[in-house]
Amino acid sequence: MNTRVPVVALLALVAVLVPGAATAQQAPPRHSLWIGFGLGGGRVEHWSDQSAAVSRTTVTASLRGGLTVTPALRLGLEINGWGLETSNPNDPARGVTVNETLVIAQVYPWPAKGWYLKGGLGWGGYHSNHANDWGSRAFGAIALGAGYELRLGRNVRATLAADLARGPLGSVDNLVTTSTGRRFRGWDLILGIQYH
Repeated sequence: MNTRVPVVALLALVAVLVPGAATAQQAPPRHSLWIGFGLGGGRVEHWSDQSAAVSRTTVTASLRGGLTVTPALRLGLEINGWGLETSNPNDPARGVTVNETLVIAQVYPWPAKGWYLKGGLGWGGYHSNHANDWGSRAFGAIALGAGYELRLGRNVRATLAADLARGPLGSVDNLVTTSTGRRFRGWDLILGIQYH
């Protein structure tokens, strides 16, 4: 029996596993509080019982932060939004957004790597500065996403995230406007910076 084959196989396995373990130990662990901000683009579609779906590709922004429970799990809050019409200080009647305020969980399947999966549940909101329209909010918005963190410094990381979201936006029924059963769905791709 040739004993060189098992020895060579064992040495090859050690050569593959040991550098990976050393790299994993060198990566700084995620710890304590964290905060992140990002800008990007995406597409959102919104509609109600009285109006047909309107879809728009637009700018998106995200602000999130929270607590690192373990190196593989982060919990936090996220505010994410799509700008449908830009605000204008010279015209206060301009400005429409669809946004969500979520409780999120980020799971890192391989804690030493930068990849993560994200899920969130919270409120969807529709905000309008138009005189003949009213904003509304409702619980039940959900978001699912994935992202990657690239270490820039000891506690600073660049992030790239992609999210899918959908949910209710609430209803308005008053003397000015009637818009019931508002809903949305959208996606975004956001490049951000994160500090922990």
